Amino acid sequence: MENYEQEEQEIKYLVPNISRALKILEYLTSEENATSLSQIAEHFSYPKNSVFRIIKTLEHYGYVEESERKYHITPRLLYLGYSRMRNTGLVENSLDVMHALRDEVNETVMIGTQHGDQIVIIDQLPSFRYIKFTTEIGKRVTLHASSPGKAILAYLPKQEQKMLLDQITFTRYTDHTIPSKSDMREELKRVKERGYAIDDGEENPECHCVGSPILDYRGYPIASLWTVGPSFRLTPDLYDQIGPLVKDFAMQISRRFGYDPVTR
Repeated sequence: MENYEQEEQEIKYLVPNISRALKILEYLTSEENATSLSQIAEHFSYPKNSVFRIIKTLEHYGYVEESERKYHITPRLLYLGYSRMRNTGLVENSLDVMHALRDEVNETVMIGTQHGDQIVIIDQLPSFRYIKFTTEIGKRVTLHASSPGKAILAYLPKQEQKMLLDQITFTRYTDHTIPSKSDMREELKRVKERGYAIDDGEENPECHCVGSPILDYRGYPIASLWTVGPSFRLTPDLYDQIGPLVKDFAMQISRRFGYDPVTR
């Protein structure tokens, strides 16, 4: 009796048209094809005029779109959901995947974001090995001489990528550092084709890295995931083995931010 009264009390405060709008949104989300007003009204047994007003309101605020008098859902709801996920933090949404990758490769795993022409390291999981690479959180590495930097650069929109390449000073740290903008463009094509980037001792000759971008629902690179190890252990012959692993684990995180490799 008490539960029934509580339910009745909750129902009393519901706004009928908001309830209908939410049900219509859920219905449109479940439908593969665009749907007419008549189909929606018939499905719910709602008055057609009421459905029309609700649909036009949702259309005004960008939640549905009309095409040939039929309506379909837009990505706006996804945007709201994944914006909330971003607000809870990259690290919180990536930590379990970082642990799994570290267990798989047994090398230090890091995650970082782009800031101007640098990558800022925001978290790391050190390898269990006696000899390993670690750094302080907040350390910055260059875009052009790091695997996370090249991974992000490769997936940026063309105009943004061009702007950054124009700004970068291609400082030569080692013999393996990419020396010019034209060489970098060629390297970024290779990164995009295979889905991961390599740092073959390009800033520190004793350090090798393999990284892949973390993409959001738009396909935009919001971060990089990478593994780093000493050059004597993370050798070039292992890049083609470790690269796809890093790519797969980065994709797990990307899916949490709405990225769909099929639709993209």
